[in-house]
Amino acid sequence: MLAIIFEFFSTYLIEFMTSMLVVGLFFRWASFLQSRKEDAYFSTFTSEIDKLIYTYKEKTAQISDVDKFLAELLEDVKDKLPNRSIRDKSHNKNKSKADKLGAKNVVSLREYATGDQSFFLAIKSESASFKSKFPPNYNELTDRILENESAWNKLFSFFPIAPISRLIDILPGLFVVFGIFGTFIGISMALPEIAKIDFNNLDASGEILTQFVKSVTYAMQTSIAGIMFSLVTTFLNTIAPVTGMRKKTHKKIANCFENVWHAVHGDQDERTLQQTIPALLEEVKAIRLEMNNSKTNEELKKESA
Repeated sequence: MLAIIFEFFSTYLIEFMTSMLVVGLFFRWASFLQSRKEDAYFSTFTSEIDKLIYTYKEKTAQISDVDKFLAELLEDVKDKLPNRSIRDKSHNKNKSKADKLGAKNVVSLREYATGDQSFFLAIKSESASFKSKFPPNYNELTDRILENESAWNKLFSFFPIAPISRLIDILPGLFVVFGIFGTFIGISMALPEIAKIDFNNLDASGEILTQFVKSVTYAMQTSIAGIMFSLVTTFLNTIAPVTGMRKKTHKKIANCFENVWHAVHGDQDERTLQQTIPALLEEVKAIRLEMNNSKTNEELKKESA
């Protein structure tokens, strides 16, 4: 089995790496385009949310009904969001159905499962995090909300985009490893041919030497191909970083949810701190006084003993 693997890589490694490069370039192109669309979508979402929060703050000093606040916030921002291409067809179909029925909108089951409604419902389901007096972990909150967001997590609605983006990031290193791997395999497969050479009859061993040189040359070419493919993928990773773009988008969403929490609790939280800090200081003073009294009593007991 090991001999078959060595034989394959010593013969077809360059073709194998070329196939890896083509597949990697295709997925890089597709994931970069989708990540850019998602960044545009969520950038619009976060900017519109921030604008609405500022407007609501001007209208009211304190938000009492968080569920109602979230519902109104998402309803106001809904029509301002761009439609992602994966949902354009279903969006237009639902709009035509709504026009026929005289309704404001019609949402299909698929839209609830994978569309904007899924994203909005996920936010509403986390209302307890926004109601809490203690700020949540915004990165974990964002992960939970985006967990079932198909356009964010899947490429072509099938391939998980996170592992693909990580694989794309390590492709340059993989090409270098495969190139060196192919060189060592090629040399190890070619060296035994040297033992077949009859040094007393070099003319008859010419074919063996020629084959040995060809094998070593091919082994070196695998390293050259690996380095070239690594340079290409490294350059693309630099000018079009999929993982970096996704992290930037994720951070925007997390910051947006932090702004929503502060919109609900900002002023109230500040007043609560102003009220609780003096009480905490008094408790600390009482504890220190009790500890000093206890220490004094212990010292008196030791002296009396």
